[in-house]
Amino acid sequence: MSRRTTQRDERGVAAVIVAVFISALLFALCAITVDIARIQLEGQRVQKAADAAATAGVTWMPQNLALATTTARKVSGINGYANAGDTSVVVEPAGRPSQLKVTVTTKVPNLFGRLLGIDDATVTRHAIADYTGPQPMGSPCNTMANEPDDDSISGGSKLAGTGCERFPQFWANVNGPDIKKESGDQYNVRTCSGVEDQCSASKANNDYTGAVNGQTGYFFLVRIGNGAVNQPVTLQIYDPAFVNTADTCSAAPTGTFPTTTTDNDPNWWNPYTTVRGLERYAKTPGAFCPGDNLIGGTTPTVTSFGLRNPASNANPLNGAPNTTPGCTRQYPGYAAPDANKLLKYKIAKAPASTTQANSNYVDDLARVFHQWVTLCTFTPNQAGDYYLQVRTNVAMQGAINNEGSYRPSNNTTAKIFTQAGDDTSVAGYGSNRFSLRAFGSSATVSSAISVSSWGRMPIYANADTAASTFHLIRVLPGAAGKTLLFQFFDVGDAATNGTMTVLRPPEATGDPIANCTGQGYKNVALPSCSISGIQSSAGWNGRLQGILVPIPNNYSCDYTTPSGCWFRVRVSFGSGSVSDTTTWSAEIIGNPVRLIE
Repeated sequence: MSRRTTQRDERGVAAVIVAVFISALLFALCAITVDIARIQLEGQRVQKAADAAATAGVTWMPQNLALATTTARKVSGINGYANAGDTSVVVEPAGRPSQLKVTVTTKVPNLFGRLLGIDDATVTRHAIADYTGPQPMGSPCNTMANEPDDDSISGGSKLAGTGCERFPQFWANVNGPDIKKESGDQYNVRTCSGVEDQCSASKANNDYTGAVNGQTGYFFLVRIGNGAVNQPVTLQIYDPAFVNTADTCSAAPTGTFPTTTTDNDPNWWNPYTTVRGLERYAKTPGAFCPGDNLIGGTTPTVTSFGLRNPASNANPLNGAPNTTPGCTRQYPGYAAPDANKLLKYKIAKAPASTTQANSNYVDDLARVFHQWVTLCTFTPNQAGDYYLQVRTNVAMQGAINNEGSYRPSNNTTAKIFTQAGDDTSVAGYGSNRFSLRAFGSSATVSSAISVSSWGRMPIYANADTAASTFHLIRVLPGAAGKTLLFQFFDVGDAATNGTMTVLRPPEATGDPIANCTGQGYKNVALPSCSISGIQSSAGWNGRLQGILVPIPNNYSCDYTTPSGCWFRVRVSFGSGSVSDTTTWSAEIIGNPVRLIE
């Protein structure tokens, strides 16, 4: 064989080897490209799962990291990445207490990479969400509004925790649907008189929530901390039924009560008035007088209360009815009571030989009128927000029982939950004022509970020369750099002008709040975040006023305690009488849930 032939053969072999090598290389590159594309696609899916998990879980921050973790992992699983096997879902607080970080890590098996000894690839993605949704209003404590002196049946004051006071000088208020809006209830009445803001040409109340599917009544938060989980919690209402006494109790029980402390002991008028009877039923403002009042008609208001369990998206309407017996009740309304309906005996209970039954006595009225009444005792199985819904446009479902209320046998079928819109056949002209409290078997359990308004706070003040500083809304450090919108409706039913000032939390750090702006009835600059000259006769009747409060970029507060991070309002009406029904609301402007990373 010639050298030329040998060279040609060698070149041919080399060409074959090169071709085989290039083919193998191209195959490997194609295989790697396919695997990389699969990894990228998987990464997109993992990122979506992390995003969904973070936005779902963050609504429980900062008060309940455990439930935030459970929720985030559940949502991640729904999106294909459960916390099991080769997949991990790590949930942890982020930079601020209102933020949550979710990291999802999973393994992706390689189709071709395993031929090169690379069996799988690890994909990790994370998301951070921030939550500044509706926050508690009105109270950091286990009581909401005034807590009148108790009687021996309920066992005295239940106030627990720090930064709390028994008499913040207001009551919770809910109006019957037929009262005009100018009386101070912004959301729970059907019609206007014509002078109010947010009313139609036909004098319909554009803010009325009773006609909107599901958006009905007011909600109050019963926030359960970890220390109260799996512990019996008693929820009580002071004066839950509407009983007409007029704003300052001038129409309190008529007739003659016993006034001596011997045979006719006023502490034994009925089984529920065992102390301070004369003061409890007095015709003057005082610690026992919430001031239920008929306005514009004669039909008393029916008041319905129903407790809902926590909702995963922080929307109380998605909270399932609590099935504990008694946690759903309806109370009928009463006209002005007289002494005969509250006295069980014509002659004093002692001595027994002289006791004579009073046929006019109404036990259902006596047990609820100016008394603390137990709605129910329930045992929460998780920390979080339980929602007490209050409505006045629901008809009585049945006759009242020996507890002074109607209690359905099945809470889930109660009308307060199932009636989606308004029942226009239900009338009511009574403003029902009341207080709330929730407590456990010890002060330690009670201090892990708070009761407050949710999103909107309807209140009534009837103490003369009412001047107080009360809690407005809890603003967490995550709101730094944002704007707080504080609104109040129909303030100023008092003998003298009022002044209102917004105050930051006492323990807050960072720059002081300043350069607020009035928005609504008065569009003015408020350098010190204070507005004065508030009085109905000065044009404030039926008006909606807002105050925009810039939250400093360096704002921080103590969110580790229930009493921390509360913005407050100082209200002063100077001298003279006060009978002021108002509706307050506050929110952080912007999307409540947002991804920030």
